[in-house]
Amino acid sequence: MDLFSLTETEFFHKLTEGKNDNLHIAYKDFVLQVSEMCSKSTHKGYVITALLYAEVEIQHLQTARQRDEVNQELAAFINKALHFVHHTLNHYKEMEIAMIPTDDCFDSINLEWNADKTDFMELCYALKIGKCLNSDATVTDIMKALAKAFNLNVNPNYLHKRFTELKSRGKKSRTAFLDVLQHRFNRFLHGSDTGERESA
Repeated sequence: MDLFSLTETEFFHKLTEGKNDNLHIAYKDFVLQVSEMCSKSTHKGYVITALLYAEVEIQHLQTARQRDEVNQELAAFINKALHFVHHTLNHYKEMEIAMIPTDDCFDSINLEWNADKTDFMELCYALKIGKCLNSDATVTDIMKALAKAFNLNVNPNYLHKRFTELKSRGKKSRTAFLDVLQHRFNRFLHGSDTGERESA
């Protein structure tokens, strides 16, 4: 979110440049932008800061215009904008922002692991050894978390045993699953497999 977006509107440009043409239209657009910011943003602190900044800038314009002779229309819109931002800010501070629980965002997503469990184990170890996740996460932690995400029933002890067997594979086939992933992904990037490109 841009903290200065309200002061970079056409309405503000007209106020600072002293232009009256279509000022009423620019003001309506400004009101709509403020309303949209307040209703859609989940970052209450940013919205308050943006409104405060706009309020200060309008107050500065009001003070500057009071020292100069300006037409009544321009002065009226400066006052209207100042009152609007001020009241919106006070009202917004009292509003309760409804936050969507993080867990609910993923409830409707259904992922199922279609490869075999040995491939799953290979992926979990690769993520751990590759330091892709937080350092305090163990391989077992990774297995449990991903198994839950993929609706997979696994026994970590069984997978650790399979890892021991994995190390005894021939050198050319120790990372069979990761090799297949790499091959398919490279083929996808090069566009040689249009079927997979479309499904992605």
